[in-house]
Order: sequence, then C-alpha cells, then structure tokens
Amino acid sequence: MKKQDILKEIVLDEYGECEHSKITKEQLRLEPQLFSEVERMYKELGGTNVDDFPIRYGSWDISTRDFIIELDEENHFNRYRLLTLKSDIYQQIKGFPINDYRKYCENYESSCVKFGKYWKTDSTEKLFIKSDINGKLDGSGSSRWRQRAFYDYLKDFTGIITGIPVIRISIYQNFEGMLVKDILNKKDKKVISDLVHNSINKWL
Repeated sequence: MKKQDILKEIVLDEYGECEHSKITKEQLRLEPQLFSEVERMYKELGGTNVDDFPIRYGSWDISTRDFIIELDEENHFNRYRLLTLKSDIYQQIKGFPINDYRKYCENYESSCVKFGKYWKTDSTEKLFIKSDINGKLDGSGSSRWRQRAFYDYLKDFTGIITGIPVIRISIYQNFEGMLVKDILNKKDKKVISDLVHNSINKWL
C-alpha cells in the first residue's frame, strides 16, 4: 500500500469522502488581485502561454466535506516550488508551515531528482520554457517540475477562494519524534490518526 493510500484510508474512514470542484478562471477573475498574482507566478516559473495560463491541475489526494488533504512526497520539493512559496498568498493560509516548506525545498531537491521520473512531457514543453537535459537544473531545468509547482500553487489558492482548507502534510515533517514518511511506512493507524488530528487542528 502506498503512503497516500494508507493515509487516505484512515482519513476517509473517520471523515467520509466528499468531492470538491477545482477553481476556474472565472472564479479567479472575480478576485482581480489574486488573478494577477497567478499570472505573475506563471510567468516567473517560465510559463510561455501568458495569455492563457493552464489551470487543469490533477485530482485531490484526499477530499472530505470540511477539508482537503494533500500529501507532499519527494517530487514536490525543489527550487520551483520554493519560488511559489515566496508569494504573499501564504500569509493568508492559516496553519501553512511556510518556513518548514521552504527548508524542505532547499534541503531535499536532490531527492526530487532521485524520485522525479517525469522531467518533461509534450504538454509541459508547450506551456513552460523548454527543458534542459534530464537532471540538469542549472540551465532551464525541468518543464514538468515547473508545472507541478504551479499546480501545487493553484491548489493552495483553492482554499483561499472556496474557504475549504487545503491541508498539506509533508513526508519530511516531524511528528512525535518521527518523520511522516516513516510513520506512513510503518502503517501504524493510531499514530497516523493522531497525525491527521494534529494537522487538522493547526489548519482549521
């Protein structure tokens, strides 16, 4: 069972499942300042389709009636995600461990290289600047990594616009003296449940 699956099983057993819609450009346009901020971030990340930035991010990891949980594993921490974390929107999100997340991006980018199987796709090459050779970050880097960082950023926006908290749990965070990735690997349901309750209390 994958890390996300054991976490999802425990959360949905207690809170139930409820699907939430993704934000749309129409919703963003109702908030001109936020819309401008998304446009700015897309350009900073090397976005090339400046007149029509992408917004079709993937499904939620875990979705309940009162909150959404995203489990951030190795692929989510790198220089591009760090760039998004400098946005002022994170001052509006209660519970977001911004300083910890910035450190994870700085300290664990090598793990992102190791675990990141997707460096570029046909679609990301059209939406962001062309990727450098596989694994080379000092040049133009990875268009797929840029896209993932942008989509994580858009997911964080969802909580601001809809009022449904998007709670992020990182495999690198520490809980009761253990890293979350080790807690999930051990599949200790009691500790995982405590982790979820602790996270919810901080974010809600």
